[in-house]
Amino acid sequence: MSKDTPIRTPQQARSIKKRRDLMDAAVRLFDRHGFDGTNAKAIAAEAGVSVGTFYSYFKDKKGILMDILAEHTGEIDHSVFGKLKQAARTGASGREVMRLAVKAGHATHTQPPGVLRMLLGMRYTDEDMRRFQEAEDRAFLRRLTALLDSLQPRLRVTDTEAAAFVMAAAFEEVMHSTIVFDQDIERERLFEALADMGAAYLFIDPDAKG
Repeated sequence: MSKDTPIRTPQQARSIKKRRDLMDAAVRLFDRHGFDGTNAKAIAAEAGVSVGTFYSYFKDKKGILMDILAEHTGEIDHSVFGKLKQAARTGASGREVMRLAVKAGHATHTQPPGVLRMLLGMRYTDEDMRRFQEAEDRAFLRRLTALLDSLQPRLRVTDTEAAAFVMAAAFEEVMHSTIVFDQDIERERLFEALADMGAAYLFIDPDAKG
């Protein structure tokens, strides 16, 4: 098999496991060696399969990275927005919603620090990655804006699109700074401050039940 082999979608449990093993191996190598220091042969060896098997599931190392990111995005949509919508429907206070958002957001940052640093850098050096991440950012902001719209009239902000952008930027900065870089302030204190800031900024009465 080679790079020209048609990419297959695994159906059987064994094939699904091989694809999962390759993706997990890629994450480990990207964490250790970065994107430029990793290749398909090394990923296949790390996963315990032939390089031909790699090319039967992925076009190249960028292809496997994009699939890893797409999978991660799906997890965020399910685990973060699903929980926040449920909390809003069941009458959680604004502060409770924000604390849940911080907790759920942190739980989705499952990639190792080396991978996160690599992705942050590639946004500025790789055109495919820039387009991919910008598209994902736009989709995330649409979902967040819709969530904020569903919380009216409890909000003090009127421009929910701009508020969604500001909150997303604040969340990402705090999450990345606590996971990727060392901080002198404990993570729990920063997360509590982030939740309080979001609650005070967004809600008329942060502690009122919905």
